[in-house]
Amino acid sequence: MNKWKTWQRFLICTLLSGLMYSFVSFEADAVAILQISSDSYGTTEQVQTSNEDEKAEESYSVKMPDLYAFSAVGLGNMSYLLHSSPEKSENIESLKKKSPSMPVLAPREDQVIHTIKVTATGYTAGYESTGKRPGHPQYGITYSGVKVKRDKNKVSTIAADPKVFPLGSILYIPDYGYGVVADTGSAIKGEKIDLYFSTTKQVFKEWGKKDVEVQLIKRGNGKCTEEMLNRLGEAVETYRFLPSFVLEEAV
Repeated sequence: MNKWKTWQRFLICTLLSGLMYSFVSFEADAVAILQISSDSYGTTEQVQTSNEDEKAEESYSVKMPDLYAFSAVGLGNMSYLLHSSPEKSENIESLKKKSPSMPVLAPREDQVIHTIKVTATGYTAGYESTGKRPGHPQYGITYSGVKVKRDKNKVSTIAADPKVFPLGSILYIPDYGYGVVADTGSAIKGEKIDLYFSTTKQVFKEWGKKDVEVQLIKRGNGKCTEEMLNRLGEAVETYRFLPSFVLEEAV
């Protein structure tokens, strides 16, 4: 009987020790989590340097409930997971939170060939702007042969007078983004440009008609291709602007 009581005491002490150790470990991890800077959660920093090969630096984030869940099952210090690269940790890759879309940056001063004030209007691929309806073989096809495109986080196709801005010219339009001259129009003469939008609702809501100073950062050579648009779009998505080495290869 005495031996049995001794065994009971030993078992109870072991269980209590284990519970106390787990509680202390969890509390320590929770404190470590709470001490992490709030900037580590859901934020994205893009750093622009003077180097033309500059790249945007992105910080990865993890939700607080996930952190507590990991800590509760004993995965240790969460700050390691926060600062590990996704290539080195499958956990971070699965928990990585995509950064929200960010507005593009204006070109650097040394990239601007010249600034010109133009009257900019909005247009669509529809009948109200082009006289074509869906189903027409040329619906949504620009004068250069590429499809119309509107992506404020990459590049968009615009129309201009080729005597002022040859096809393939790249412009930065404030409040619109980067536009590539891919189209022309009978009413687009002189210092006028047409900015493409997907719908008439977007034309009236987002633009309408404005006098705006645009910046020419690359003069085109008379052509525009899908490959060019894709390459420029990828560059803007990566850097949020168009680095000079990308502009040199653009046309």
